[in-house]
Amino acid sequence: MENMFKRTLLGAAIATAAMASTGAHAAIDLMDGKVQVYGQAAGAIFIDDNDNGTNAAFSDMESRIGFRGVVEFDNFAPDIVWQIESGNANGASGSFGVRDTYIGLAFDNVGSIKWGRQLQAAYNYVDWPHSNPGLGNVFDWNNDITAAGNNYLDRADNTLRFDSVSWNGVGVQATISGMGTDTDAMVSSIAANYAGSNFGIHAGYYHRGDYTTSSKVDAPFIKDDVTDSWIPNPDYGTTANTKYYANSYAIVGGNVSFGDVTLTAAYKYMMQDTATGDADQNAFSATAQYVAGGTWLYKVGYAATTDADVDGKTLDGSADTAITGRIGYLLPSAIIYSDVRHYDMGDKDGVSKEQTRFLLGMEYYF
Repeated sequence: MENMFKRTLLGAAIATAAMASTGAHAAIDLMDGKVQVYGQAAGAIFIDDNDNGTNAAFSDMESRIGFRGVVEFDNFAPDIVWQIESGNANGASGSFGVRDTYIGLAFDNVGSIKWGRQLQAAYNYVDWPHSNPGLGNVFDWNNDITAAGNNYLDRADNTLRFDSVSWNGVGVQATISGMGTDTDAMVSSIAANYAGSNFGIHAGYYHRGDYTTSSKVDAPFIKDDVTDSWIPNPDYGTTANTKYYANSYAIVGGNVSFGDVTLTAAYKYMMQDTATGDADQNAFSATAQYVAGGTWLYKVGYAATTDADVDGKTLDGSADTAITGRIGYLLPSAIIYSDVRHYDMGDKDGVSKEQTRFLLGMEYYF
């Protein structure tokens, strides 16, 4: 069950270094391990220096709590596995069930199958390790090809997920989701990884096909652009159809460790059908991490997207970049860190969108 708890900041590599030198991270066992209480107390102060001259200072609280467990039975196999996890403590988003919340069955020597709110299989590797630290603005959710309302899913309700056990270092993950209102909107994703003695490789694929949504026009009046007055809506009460075109992405990446040094790299290829053709865009990520004496952590990251191609034409100015750096001090199950992050989000609309972000934060895991 420990592998089902996904850290947002430290992740597996940092956590391993911290535990090796300063003591193990441990959840709170209840009912002889049938229930575990776990979570994190985490928050950061952000200071943004924006190219448009408008600066900002704010905090982001990633504190959250969860419950999980494995229930074994004397006369029944497989085991029941479950988890209920809250969102980050930023107002209403901290409600229970916002993060991974599921129930399912775990089979010895095979794996688990779970249903509920979970991550898409390929997204696991987009998020970790390739979007840390602070590279998600470019490598994760950012692209210039998906239409509004048809963005790639990451964590989603109504997800059926399979996670294999490790077969001599090989693991397989698969999900189907997106069918909460229409089975035609199904999202399928599959991923696989291999973990060696000091390296790992992984790959994943995500796909959603064409689908159409229908809704009734419920606005009885509309504003006339000429007279600027309200007039009866001639489409009121009719059914409007919206078609969403197929989109997908593939990711391949890996990591390698040389003692206290860990390197990661990944490539993501994103695709989107359009009414008259198709669109695509590439994304790249690379990080380098060094842990000195098991206490001081130094990490740099770089992510970029190319200019998008839409219907055979290059969308000039749509390329984005992120350059980030982190210094962290590791304590038992905790980290104190400071980041500097620079983003250049292109100027395809003629407006520069550069930003430099400074962070000071702490996280403690239990």
